[in-house]
Amino acid sequence: MRNKILAVMFFLAAPLQADVMWKRATVLRNDLAQALSLPPDKLCFELGTYSCTDLVHNFALGGRDPFARAQYTSMEKPSQLTATAFERTVLHSCIQRIKKDGSEPTVFRFYPLDKTLNETNDELITQQVQDLYRRFFQRAASSAEVSTALKLADRTRFGAVPMDQWSQALCLAVGSQWANLFF
Repeated sequence: MRNKILAVMFFLAAPLQADVMWKRATVLRNDLAQALSLPPDKLCFELGTYSCTDLVHNFALGGRDPFARAQYTSMEKPSQLTATAFERTVLHSCIQRIKKDGSEPTVFRFYPLDKTLNETNDELITQQVQDLYRRFFQRAASSAEVSTALKLADRTRFGAVPMDQWSQALCLAVGSQWANLFF
């Protein structure tokens, strides 16, 4: 009996390995492109020229470039730079999508982007939140997640904000969740 107890204690004391993997630059780029219905090469550009995932933030997002930069290995785990690179990539990708949706709504199609938050009702915002969660996470948003997004729609503080700018904040809030960086 004592051996069984020791075996159970040894098993419980052993470090558990998580089955969570870090999305690297290419996978993140492709997931963002799919979620936002944009071509992967049109997602995010720093200074209007350099690809966020392929050049500027490639290493911080876990990528490598053995040929052009002699980066033969990638980081084993996310660093402090990863969070910033991840958020910048998501934000720039969201901005690209919102610019396109100004003329041909594809993702942000539940409310007009040229109106203000005061001119948009909560029902339309809830539909947009649900759609973004389906696009980014392939699931419906929970009631807590919808409630949090509706708190972001505080009309006393942000009522005069145009919906295209408010949509950037919503897209960043949904798309930059840590669940989107791991799988």
